[in-house]
Amino acid sequence: MTVEFAQEVSRRLESDNYGWLTTVAKSGQPVPRLVWFYFDGADITVYSEPGAAKVRHIRNHPRVSLHLDSDGQGGGIIAVGGTATVDAENANPLQDERYQKKYREHAASLGFTDEFLAAYSTRLRINIDKVWTTPTAE
Repeated sequence: MTVEFAQEVSRRLESDNYGWLTTVAKSGQPVPRLVWFYFDGADITVYSEPGAAKVRHIRNHPRVSLHLDSDGQGGGIIAVGGTATVDAENANPLQDERYQKKYREHAASLGFTDEFLAAYSTRLRINIDKVWTTPTAE
């Protein structure tokens, strides 16, 4: 399924540094986790530690959503839904040019070392098939 992204949706998916990835636990409980991600124009890529619960959740229940922050007034909310897969194991996020372009300076400002970042070696890919938004306050 091809999704058309409004300009504001694409802009936010490209520029926002944080998103809430919601996976579904074995119990059926939705579980949100704050993640770093990048958008390639069609899919979202997230790097995770291999043993993280979200990786297990995706293997068992691949339907997920990713939510971006609001404008603080209840508007400007963007959420996307789709099917997630474990795209690669033993991947090195330090060798992913798009990821590095978006997060290298931010990671350094937080004191994150290359060794710390390299531990996020499981690459997840979300194929987006749904978009939900609320209008941005004028």
